[in-house]
Amino acid sequence: MYKALSLVCMVVLLALLWVLRDPSPHQAGLDDAPGPVATHQAGVLVVDFLDGTSEQDIQGLAARTGIPLAYSSSVSEDEALTYATVDDLADAQALLAGEPSIEAVEPAVTMVAMGYPDDPRYDEQWNLRMIGTPTGWRVGAGRGVKVAVIDTGVTQGPDLEGVRVREGMSFVPGVDTAQDDQGHGTHVAGTIAQATHNGLGVAGLAPKVTLLPYKVLDANGSGRSDHIAAAVDQAVDDGADVINLSLGGGHSDVLHLAVERAAEAGVIVVAAAGNTGREGVGCPAHAVNVLGVGSVGPNSTPAPYTTWGEGVDLMGPGGDTTLPGGGVLQETIAAGGGAEFKAFQGTSMASPHVAGAAAVLLGAGVGTPARVRDLLLSTTTDLGEPGFDTRTGYGLLDLGAAVRHLQLRVFAPLFGVGGLLALLMAGLAKRSKGAALVAASTGALVAGGLFFLPLLPLEPSLMGSLLSRGLLHWPGALLGHDWTHFPLWASAALPILAAVLLGTGRFWPLAVGLGAGLGVALIHGAVIGQLDPWWFSDSWATGWLVVNGVIALLIAVAVAGLQRAEATGRMEA
Repeated sequence: MYKALSLVCMVVLLALLWVLRDPSPHQAGLDDAPGPVATHQAGVLVVDFLDGTSEQDIQGLAARTGIPLAYSSSVSEDEALTYATVDDLADAQALLAGEPSIEAVEPAVTMVAMGYPDDPRYDEQWNLRMIGTPTGWRVGAGRGVKVAVIDTGVTQGPDLEGVRVREGMSFVPGVDTAQDDQGHGTHVAGTIAQATHNGLGVAGLAPKVTLLPYKVLDANGSGRSDHIAAAVDQAVDDGADVINLSLGGGHSDVLHLAVERAAEAGVIVVAAAGNTGREGVGCPAHAVNVLGVGSVGPNSTPAPYTTWGEGVDLMGPGGDTTLPGGGVLQETIAAGGGAEFKAFQGTSMASPHVAGAAAVLLGAGVGTPARVRDLLLSTTTDLGEPGFDTRTGYGLLDLGAAVRHLQLRVFAPLFGVGGLLALLMAGLAKRSKGAALVAASTGALVAGGLFFLPLLPLEPSLMGSLLSRGLLHWPGALLGHDWTHFPLWASAALPILAAVLLGTGRFWPLAVGLGAGLGVALIHGAVIGQLDPWWFSDSWATGWLVVNGVIALLIAVAVAGLQRAEATGRMEA
């Protein structure tokens, strides 16, 4: 049994080492690494003399070569570390090469702070930090979720390379592709899914999603309501999980019906409230089942242009370019071709923050679109009157708070209950404490995962995302969030298989833990609506989950009972 315990501990240790691993590629040792190459241009040359070299010797070399050497700092005399500002780095380095008193001579190398993300202009993205985006990166960053961007189209610039972007479709007459010829849609797509931690430009909120671009607005930024409605219908047919509509106008029955159909089909629809600066939310944001988004600037107060009134559900960072650095910075197309980074403002910029946050929560295992919507609205930061008000809705989007709620209010209790039940069931076997510990650990991890991982300042990784959630939600991170609801996965099939393969051998505690953990997770998913198995209506889906959860728990008890009978038989013998 202690071998089994050791095996489990080894697996957990290896998993933690994987999460905490250095993600950078293997680098050569310092002895093998080539030094910086000097070029024929002005710059700073660093000259490291042998320790103890006197200032007289250093200045003698400086006079002989004409290179003005000075100590690098006030405490560098003992180490004889110096520098010189020269007109030609290569010539100066060649002149000093071979001097017996010099250990190293090289151009000064600029170092930067290391961290996640390494996008050089991330510091300018106050909007992502405002809503707690880094916590969302650690629960999968929207992996496996499809987000439709219905806008002016999307063009992949250098900082959108590596992001999954489908070919899309154009609904603009005379335009054959979904490429952007205006810039608005590419900027919106960047907020949702800009390539992140690629050493280039800026970051995105949910960089692991798949983008589905639909061009409905022309080069002037305008389009017909029927074309937009057709794109909404097509996005639903193409399997979109979230639809972002950073557009709006007067009421259209056709568009209103299209977004309501999308919501009824289980798609989360997000739309910009408008930029009139007065009351009167436009279409489609004013639809009941659409999340209408108003805008705040970097000071977390409503932007002067944001539209308010019935239909504003919450606020997102939309920017205020009247304030220094107050715009939302993302990559977009450049007027002369290529790409550039621009700071825009508007509820069009606020809306994709909510769409991206919805994608992150879907991928993290929140469950149904209704649960995602409820979680987004219940974890906002209140900005106006307590509770809901028509100027700011429920308040400012807070993805970090939503993730914390998921991990601490959903997965943490599952972790505790799954572990406790597995411990009690393993106790029925009257075996060693070690066996009970293995069963309890397995039950806790299967039910709730290492729920605390996303709350630690760890670098995001796929393994970390998997380990931070219960086993039932692993397919969401690997195959797409819909696969979490695959009926054979959301069933007692795995506990049955584990009982057959492991139930009578030395690894029986794993079978007990798996049955207890999955049983708890299935029943919990049925009670709160977190799981929604394919092919079943609501009542049948609940019945499926409860019945399979009970079966999984009974299997765990049966395995423990077999072990007890075996132990009793041995004692009687």
